[in-house]
Amino acid sequence: MSQSLKTLLKLSAAAMSLSLVVGCATNGGASGEMEAQIQEAKQAAMDAQTTADEAKAEAEAALSAANEAKELAKNANGLAKSAQFTADQNAEKIDRMFKKSMYK
Repeated sequence: MSQSLKTLLKLSAAAMSLSLVVGCATNGGASGEMEAQIQEAKQAAMDAQTTADEAKAEAEAALSAANEAKELAKNANGLAKSAQFTADQNAEKIDRMFKKSMYK
């Protein structure tokens, strides 16, 4: 998602720059106004890049947390299987002991 956001922001910045160039070409090129618009477009692009970078950092942090949770779940599953195996062994042992005591 962050890659598409970056692409969208870059395209919008390019479109703004292109519209400024076309606008200035038809208006005879008021250089002061054009320079202000260019700076405004650059600032908007930088702000968009900052927002995209922050979104990417948050996505990476979320992915890291999800991977950690997945690892914890794997460990818990392993412990649960081990506990079930022990419980099954104990149940079998109790059954054998009960049957043995019945034959005595």
